[in-house]
Amino acid sequence: MGTLLIIDDSAAVREELIEILTADGDFNHFLEAPDGVSGWKIFSDPEQDVDVVCCDLNMPRMDGYQFLRMARANPSLMNIPIVMVTSESDVTEVVKAFELGANDFISKPFISSILKVRLNDMLHIKHLQDLQDLLKAQRGMMEEMATRDSLTNLANLRSFRMSLEDEFNRSVRYGDPMSVLMADLDRFKMVNDTYGHPRGDAVLKETASIMLDVMRKADLVARYGGEEFVVIMPHTDTDGAMRAAERLRAAVEGCHFDGLPAAGDVTVSIGVPH
Repeated sequence: MGTLLIIDDSAAVREELIEILTADGDFNHFLEAPDGVSGWKIFSDPEQDVDVVCCDLNMPRMDGYQFLRMARANPSLMNIPIVMVTSESDVTEVVKAFELGANDFISKPFISSILKVRLNDMLHIKHLQDLQDLLKAQRGMMEEMATRDSLTNLANLRSFRMSLEDEFNRSVRYGDPMSVLMADLDRFKMVNDTYGHPRGDAVLKETASIMLDVMRKADLVARYGGEEFVVIMPHTDTDGAMRAAERLRAAVEGCHFDGLPAAGDVTVSIGVPH
């Protein structure tokens, strides 16, 4: 079932469309507009979940062509099927509508059986598009889960290894320097034993946030495992990596972690492999 937006300056035409589709069709909700301007207000309203638009070609204030241009220029609306309705039989007019993004064309007077089949087909297309968008979003979430650490939301070990290989190959190919930082929280077992694992998890998340703040956007910060973190630094020689490591060390040491007595209760050891 779906929602059809009918845009036509004739109340009789709107009533006829609803009567035909209500008798035998897949639409259970109808929205009406007497012209293109009011139709656009409904169509572009994020509160209105329109599945298919049935739009007259010749209307006052805004004709069907202008409506099509606006709809196909809007990323959030461009994939919603639009069927143009007109009494015009000029092939040039029909072609122009298709060129502007119309999905189908229905002529007046209506033939009920053709009208129902065509609009129901558009609704089925919309449902397939919605399913495809849902599957795409789910696939993106799964890919994100496969490359992100669930606790800190940093890149995980798998993502780090793939990025390290890519960055190393790029560095060799172009002769650019690259560096890697290896960071390990000191006395982290004491934090867990003294304050509990939930507090330890909070320390790990706060550390991740500090690292993202201190490092450059071009750097990849990843959780290596447990209380260990790694950073890939493109275009960075050893001296630059050492300076970044000192900034990171000082930032962690100077942080008063939530739930711990004072700043300096958590420190970090950082290595810069040569």
